[in-house]
Formats: sequence, structure tokens, C-alpha cells
Amino acid sequence: MSSESTKSSATSPPTPKAKAGGAIELSRQASATAGTSTEYHQISTFHRYYGLAALCFLNMVQVWGWLSYATVNIYAQEWFGVDAQAINWFSTAYGLAVIPFPFAAWFINRYGTRKSVLVGAAGTILGNWIRYAGTAKASMAGAIIGQLILALSQIFVLPVAPVYSSQWFRPDRRTTPTTFGTISPTIGSMLGSFTTPFLAQDASQLPQSILIVAGISTAAAASCFFFPEPPREHPASSTPESLETSDTPSPWSYALRMLKSPEFYMLAVPFIVGLLLFNAFATLLLLYLAPYGFPLEDAGLLTGLQTGVGCAVALVVAPLVDRWRLHIPAIQSMLVLGAGLYIAFIFVPASESRVVAFVVCTLMGVFGTTVLSLILETLAEILYPVPPEFISTVCWCMGNVLGAVTVFGFAAGINPDGNPPGEASRALYAQAGVAVVLVGAPPLLLGLFGRKDKIKFRRREAQTNAIPQANQTSL
Repeated sequence: MSSESTKSSATSPPTPKAKAGGAIELSRQASATAGTSTEYHQISTFHRYYGLAALCFLNMVQVWGWLSYATVNIYAQEWFGVDAQAINWFSTAYGLAVIPFPFAAWFINRYGTRKSVLVGAAGTILGNWIRYAGTAKASMAGAIIGQLILALSQIFVLPVAPVYSSQWFRPDRRTTPTTFGTISPTIGSMLGSFTTPFLAQDASQLPQSILIVAGISTAAAASCFFFPEPPREHPASSTPESLETSDTPSPWSYALRMLKSPEFYMLAVPFIVGLLLFNAFATLLLLYLAPYGFPLEDAGLLTGLQTGVGCAVALVVAPLVDRWRLHIPAIQSMLVLGAGLYIAFIFVPASESRVVAFVVCTLMGVFGTTVLSLILETLAEILYPVPPEFISTVCWCMGNVLGAVTVFGFAAGINPDGNPPGEASRALYAQAGVAVVLVGAPPLLLGLFGRKDKIKFRRREAQTNAIPQANQTSL
């Protein structure tokens, strides 16, 4: 070892420690990373952003496929010869198919992001072409099977964004790539809502629209076959090692640590409930407004505004929050304001004001979309060393599973004998109550009752100290 290396080793900061069942520590000191600093600097920018783009496009086409029947419900009824409730099973089955999410979390943790994305890409291709074959033959059973395969493939892709950002980006630059991965399904839903009705303008064009979606999805999924492996010697690796044993902690120990943390519930419950409320609201929006004379096209316009403006604001807010480490104040304010908007929407249909409807719904999209990535990154920080794939899988999949059944619950609040007929005041009051209790209130408890030390950004502190200051270049 050279004298310079010896000097570097002698002056390197102590290795940070954390606790997960036993004492946990990062096993990289500055002396150990001296030989890898060149590789750290030379991580390919192309590979980093290619992987992020491929992941986002795959998320987008998966959600587009999910909505390819629901957005043309009437034509799908005519083509398959069934009623509206039967067509709704395409969406319900998609939501329920993510129930095996614990297996996906284990798979990502065990085999890594590349293999998980490859499984999701293969399932996307297979599911889309089975859907097309079933649709072309007017076989609803065949189309449902393809839909289920497509849904199962999503659980290997949707939770990957926080893991990917932790592998390829430095600690204070991760919220933005996580935001890209988080908003990509939302963009996919917007594409599905706007383009599928254009592709299928009558029942006979439904197979053609499914074929086009399958072709685009195949191209997006094929790009993932070149998805990069994570850099092996990245100094910001989040994989901890036990101080007492060289064995990697079991997934069960990570799950117990996560489930025993009150902070997990203070953030995960608002994420899950906020996601299911947002999805149910978008699904039922037309039914909420139509009885009061709002134009039918307003539902599509409002959904587009929620998605477009929400995604744009999320991309602006993410780097600012990262820079000033404002995650928790931003989460608390956005969730409280979001819950307040559900209260405000109670009075929107009866106002019969399109301006009020557009303002309230757009703000709901801004807060509801922006806060998702902030919650995922914050949970990964304060629950460290629990791997982010466990956290994101639970949050995303529970939101989708519960959202699949929540729509039916809120739809039951529509009163065909109301004034006017079809008004949904009971559903709107129920939405607002759930939002206040389970979305707005829990995050306000963060750091209270002597638990301020439990909301420290442990992962960022540990990994920043593990990286030699000379290597703190922007990624």
C-alpha cells in the first residue's frame, strides 16, 4: 500500500452503524473504497439514464394496457356481448392480481433489479399478445387471462424505482429519479384515457386498438432486455452487513423491523389510502359530476389536468426537496391540503361550476402525485437498513389491491333516487372522512412523543459518511 493510501486510511471517518435485530454497519471505510473511486467516477451516465427511461416506459405501457378496456367500456360490452359490470372485471382482476406482492419483494431483494425488470418485461409481452388473441376471437376468458399476466408482471416493475435510484444515484439526488419512476404509471393512465378511445371509435375497432397497444408495449418491454446491472462497487450501496454475522439479514427480519415501526404506519397508510382514493376518484368522477349537468368530456379533461399538472409539479418539487431535505414538512403539508381538497369537493358538483371543478381537481392531482415519491424516499431513509424494495412493494401493491374493491364501496353511495337522480353525496362524504382520518392526520404525528430521533435520514447519513469526501461528485 502506498503512503498516500495509508494516510487516507488513517484519516478516514469511522464506519457508520445502524441496528436491525443486531448491530448493523456499512463495511466500507475510505481505505477500502480508495481502489474503487475511479469506477465510482466512471459510472456510465448513458447506462444510468437508459435504465431509468426503460423502467419508466415499461411502467407506462403496463398501465396503458390495464385501461385499454375500461376506457371504451361500451364498445367492449358490445364486442364481447356482456354487460358493463363484466367489463369492470378487467380492472378489478388487474388490481387483485397483485396480491402475491410479498413474492415480488423477495425476488427483487434476492435477484436484483435487472432480473426483476426482465421478468416484468417478458410478462408484459406475453400478457399483451394473449389479450390480443382473446380479443380478436371475442373470447373474454382469453382476454382476462392476458390481463392477469400483465398485472402479475407489474408487481416486478412498479416497486423498482426507489431501488434503482439508490443503486445509481448519490444520496442527495435520489428523489428526482424516484419521482420519474413514480409518476410514469400516472402518465400511462393518461395515455390510456386519451388514446384508446381514439384508437377504438366503435366496437369493431377494439381488436385493432389492443393490437396497437400490444405492439407499443412489446417495443417498450424489449428495451428492458438491455437494462443495466447495478454498479458492483458503488460506494453508496445500501446493502448492510451484520456486525455479529456475515449472513445477510433475512427478509422476515426486514419485514418485522418495518411492521414494528410506528413511523412506517404514519407514512405508509397515507400512501396506500391516498393512492386508492385517488384511483377511485378518477374512476367515479364522471358519475359524481354528470347528474349536475357537467359535460361528459369534462371527466377526461379533468383526469388529464390532474395527471399532466401533477407530474410537472412533482418533477419541479423533487430536486428542491432533495436539496433542502424538506421531505417531512412537504409530506405533512401536501397530505393535509390533499385531505382538505376532498372536503372541498363535496360542494363542487352542486356548485355546477366548471371553474371550481377544474381548480379543485387539478390541485388534488398536484398534491396526490407529488407526495408519492417523497413518501417512498422518506420511508427508505428512516427505516434503513430495510431495503427500499420491501417498502415500495408493500405501499404500491396494497394501494392497488384495496383500490380494486374500494371503487365498489364508493359506487354504492350513488343514490339513483336522490335530488338530482344519481347524486353521490354519501360517497363524497365517505371519501372526505377517510381522507381526513387516514391521509391527513397520521403524518402529523411524525417526531412527536419523544420519537424525533426516529425520523432521521439514517440511510443518507450512513452512506454519505461511507463515501470519501473526494468522491462526492454529482451523479
